[in-house]
Amino acid sequence: MRVILKSLVVLLWCSSLAMTQGASVERPDAPPLAARGSAVVGVRTLQLTDPGRQNRSITVEVWYPASGIQQNTVYPSVIGQTPVQIAGRANRDAAPASGKFPLIVASHGQPGTRFQFAYLNEHLASQGFVVAALDHPGSTYQTLTQPNYISSIVDRPLDILFAIGAVAQQIPNADAGNVGLLGYSYGGYSVINAAGAGLDGAALSEYCRASNNEGPCFALPFFTQLEAQRGLNAVKPDARIKAVFAMAPYGQPWIGARSLANLRVPLFVAAGEDDDVATYRRDALEYFRQAGSQDKYLLSLAAAQHNPFVECPPEVRGREEDYWRCFEPVWDMERAHDLVKHFATAFFRRFLLNDNEAGRFLNPSLPGFKPRTTVGVRLETAR
Repeated sequence: MRVILKSLVVLLWCSSLAMTQGASVERPDAPPLAARGSAVVGVRTLQLTDPGRQNRSITVEVWYPASGIQQNTVYPSVIGQTPVQIAGRANRDAAPASGKFPLIVASHGQPGTRFQFAYLNEHLASQGFVVAALDHPGSTYQTLTQPNYISSIVDRPLDILFAIGAVAQQIPNADAGNVGLLGYSYGGYSVINAAGAGLDGAALSEYCRASNNEGPCFALPFFTQLEAQRGLNAVKPDARIKAVFAMAPYGQPWIGARSLANLRVPLFVAAGEDDDVATYRRDALEYFRQAGSQDKYLLSLAAAQHNPFVECPPEVRGREEDYWRCFEPVWDMERAHDLVKHFATAFFRRFLLNDNEAGRFLNPSLPGFKPRTTVGVRLETAR
């Protein structure tokens, strides 16, 4: 009997360890494309240096289709002042799979890290993409200062554009001519600006007068110098960029309607309707409404706030300030992650791989969702 009990304990412990290390167990309520793809995922850390910007050094984590047998891993990271361990399934420094795969460049929040939505980056790699997630210098938990809130409005989009070519030089199966952008919060602004929607000081001034200088208006005194580098007349579309996916994007008043009309690539915006940081009506809704994209989508999660799309490991429970940096008070975060995995896969497969079968999931009727699983989920399109 003791032997049986001991064996049972060992079995349960092994099962628990496998779960915590990212073993793929699909939830019954997950939409179809939340299931992990067939590609083995490799992961590699790169250190990029931009000689055109005083040798600016950018740490990048790259997930990519690889050869070999899939293994579990752990990503050491930090949220605020709390060290965390994020479970995953990727083979460190594995040989890249043969062929070419679309490149997706990912931009974290302010502050954040390249592991802020590692689950999504890893998932997209399993679906046949190379995903390069940046640590923006001056925008991580360790490096953010008050002046960086201003300078990063210019620096972040330039990091993204530089990384497209630099990553492809080191990851041989990354296709730098077929690129998607993926961003969260400040990273949502960053990818939209990088894709060709420049800053507009006149639009921001008008917004600040009407709103009594709320939110993004902190940047208004500095906008003349910011516009000179990433403004409406300085920013041009980049032909390499084919699609943009923005989660809880911040800073729509920095860009405004006139500039967003110039954004022509397909756009997907995902947001919580009760977001109190990148507010839904000011940011997500207006990014969606005003974008000139022929194909554009808005995923709204009822009652969700700013954080349903990010990693929130249990270690943060030991420090309340850091807990609130990633906690989502209403939504089951695993459920929210499944939703964004599903829609990001459908979106990027449709517009980077011309996969019409995946594209059929970009329908407001929510095809493939099981009964009772559409509650609180609304998808709009302006095709």
